Amino acid sequence: MADNDLPDIFNTPRQQPLADEQGPFKAAPGRLSTPEAIYQFLLAGNAYFTVRSTKTGTRYTFRVNKPQPNDTDKAYYGNQSTRYFVALLTGPENTDDYTYLGMIQGNQFRLTRASKMTANSGPVLAFKWVFEHAVRHQLPPQCECWHEGRCGRCGRMLTVPESIERGIGPDCAGMMGL
Repeated sequence: MADNDLPDIFNTPRQQPLADEQGPFKAAPGRLSTPEAIYQFLLAGNAYFTVRSTKTGTRYTFRVNKPQPNDTDKAYYGNQSTRYFVALLTGPENTDDYTYLGMIQGNQFRLTRASKMTANSGPVLAFKWVFEHAVRHQLPPQCECWHEGRCGRCGRMLTVPESIERGIGPDCAGMMGL
């Protein structure tokens, strides 16, 4: 797939406009507005976010979390594991109904033996596409990323406008070197 080619889920025009496309909701708090903010948020360690195509209206909600390293991880990766687990919201419960998709290691997303979806499934293609573009700090305007209003690292509610825009609270941003 070429750099600017969007997966089909981002290309098929929708029939009806989305309810929040007009008025103050167009750039409401919770939207990660830059590829850099998206990248930092995704790798904060406890990120819940929704990706939406402005062209098709298709959206997926993902969770990206960094596991607590165990003794085997520490021996293999040192104290700073670069692994993150990616899951897709597949049920009505926003905090618990997630299905494992794959793993981020370094700046690569990949499926594993435990992955519940195939490489050609819409959610996998969407996450891979968004993540690869965020790594390169490029994201076309057809794609929006939204967070739930909580810090992507610790989960506390965000109240400072700059933190809402970044998706990471000031204390956590300091710990992350941002």
